[in-house]
Amino acid sequence: MRVLWLVMLCLLLAACGGSGSNGAGDDGNVLTPEPVAGTARVTITTMGPAGGSVLNATQFTLRLPAGVSLPTSTGSNLLPDGVLVPAVSGSYTGASFLQPAGAGSGALLLVNIANPGGVTVGPLATLTCQVAAGVVPTADAFTLENFSARDANGAVIPGITARVTLQTQ
Repeated sequence: MRVLWLVMLCLLLAACGGSGSNGAGDDGNVLTPEPVAGTARVTITTMGPAGGSVLNATQFTLRLPAGVSLPTSTGSNLLPDGVLVPAVSGSYTGASFLQPAGAGSGALLLVNIANPGGVTVGPLATLTCQVAAGVVPTADAFTLENFSARDANGAVIPGITARVTLQTQ
């Protein structure tokens, strides 16, 4: 009886050894998942010489990297509602974009954000972009240029800068 149990145990262990494949997939072929499109949330944050610095308006341009796009409204170069969301309630946003000049560059977004009551430096706005399949953008790939912060009279406030952070999904 012990010999029978020993033989059955050996057969069971031998059966668990695998199918003899190389573990790379069906019939030895490597299975690679297809890349899928995604979204990226770009957050624009302001920084100033003093934490309590107040600004009433900002203007800047944001160049998107190749493979990153924005939803469009038919026949318009304005962003649809909800794509650019201000961080402070009561702020007004306006953004228009130009299509890329070539395949190697992304769209150029022209942005204006205003708040009559003023906002302190910190989070300014979040932009939701579409990312093409296979593209992995980085925060450095988004170029923020020509940034200016303005006071209630429209005068430029020196020392306030902006930066971009990125969250992908």
